[in-house]
Formats: sequence, C-alpha cells, structure tokens
Amino acid sequence: MKILLIGASGVLGNRLYNDTIKKKWNILGTYCSRESEGLCYLDLKNRKSIEKIFRLFSPEVIVLAGGLADVDQCQIKPKLAYEVNVKGTLEIIKKVKQYGAKLVFLSTDYVFDGKDGPYKEKDRPAPVNIYGRTKLEGEQSVKGLLKNYLIIRTSQIYGLDSRSKNFAIKIISNMQTNKRIYAACDFYSTPTYVGSLSCGIIELLEKGRGGTFNIAGTDFISRCEYVNKIADIFNLDKRFIKKVKLRDLKLRAPRPPKAGLNATKISGISKNILLSCTQGLNVFKKEMRFL
Repeated sequence: MKILLIGASGVLGNRLYNDTIKKKWNILGTYCSRESEGLCYLDLKNRKSIEKIFRLFSPEVIVLAGGLADVDQCQIKPKLAYEVNVKGTLEIIKKVKQYGAKLVFLSTDYVFDGKDGPYKEKDRPAPVNIYGRTKLEGEQSVKGLLKNYLIIRTSQIYGLDSRSKNFAIKIISNMQTNKRIYAACDFYSTPTYVGSLSCGIIELLEKGRGGTFNIAGTDFISRCEYVNKIADIFNLDKRFIKKVKLRDLKLRAPRPPKAGLNATKISGISKNILLSCTQGLNVFKKEMRFL
C-alpha cells in the first residue's frame, strides 16, 4: 500500500508514520512549517507543492492529517483557516480523484456544538467556532465529491510530540516547573491516546472500510478531571491545579462545552484499541521514559 501522509510531523502524523513503517508499508510523509528529517515539504496553500508530491509518489491512499488545528488561531485568522482547512482539502480531493486514490480525512469533535456529547457519527454537526466550521466544510467536501474515503473524527489527542504542542505535554511541563494550571470543570471531552488513534486508522485501512468513524478514548470527562488524572499518573503536585469555569479562561474561540465522541461503532470492529484515560496515560508515561 502506497500512502501519502500529509502532516507527518504532528503528534498523530508522527505516530502513524512510524507505525506504518513497522508494517513495512510504502509511505511518504510531509511537513509544512517545521522541517523534519525524512519528510518532504507540502503546503496546503501551495498548489505547486501539492502537484510536486503527487507526481513524485503517485499514492494509493492519502491521509490528510495536516492543517491549521490551533483553535484560537483559526478564530483570529479565519481567512487563513479557510484557505488551509477548506481550500487545501479541496486541492487534495482533486488529486485523490485524479489518481484514483482513497482519502483518509482527519476531523474533530469540534464539528459539534457541545450541548449533548459525547456524539455518535450520525449526530447532527453544529460547530461553534471557526476551526469546527472549516473541518465540517472539509468533511462535506469529502462526502460530496468522493466515493472512496474515510472520515476519522477524534478528540483531545495526547501522546509523544516532538513539538510539545498537545495539551497533556503542556500540562506536564507546566506543573513540573511549578506553574499554575487553570482547568475548567464544565468543559468535557473524550481524551484520546494517539497510539489508539493510529492503530484504528491502520485497521480500518487494512479492512477496506469507508465512511465516518469516531476514534476516541472511553472516558467522557471534564478538563479538570483530566488534569487531575495527569497529575496522579505523572506524580505531579496538585496544589498547582485551580478549578475554574470555561468562561473564566477567556479563550479567543468559543468551545463546545460537552463535546467528545462515542466510539461504539469502531469498537465493534476492533475491540482492543480504545483505552480509558488512565490506561492511555499510563502507556504514554512508559513511552516518555525512553526519550
């Protein structure tokens, strides 16, 4: 299987890249803003860079894990968010059709309004911020223009991350340096261990599945509960955790207060990939020891 992995330098992309190499799949990974050894440059805003990669590799499967994922940055720069997450997706779709390939599109629980999570695949999307809107538009383009696709929705990814951008790593780093953590007690999600997400994507590809799948952790918990679990597992001082309301954080972009995903559909296909928050964080802690 020839796979083009767009966004291979991110937390999911890096893990999926390494997992597919272990399976001896033929994979080409790309980066955009952060050059990484062994990866090729591709910018979703730059049609020439997209053309060059497709001519070079002629993939059978494209995994679109790249894009603008900073929720507040999307809110501040909506034109950029639209250019990357919507127009960029359309450019990839054109190439997918041209090469007769399959597209795996990574999406988010932020396509929902967070009034009644965790959400199933067939629940009605209603995003409350620019990031969620651009990802929903991407989903709609994929569904409307392609027949051979997988849409993977996930929530609050954590795991090894060379850029130290995911929430769990930031919390660990801040608490280790005695910084106060403000954690919302009314902001819920289903934190997802990146190894589970990668495993799920690989299994769906191996089985030739299509359509929309949620891949997420099994716990629907508040951000405050999540931070406390991180502190427990990594033996961090809880005195630095301050419980607040979501509105107190004064974030630039509104958040869906009770989002998160119900992953019952994929659990019927693969029974061993979905982990509780405690299970996933313990695996993550073991991995960090080898760094």
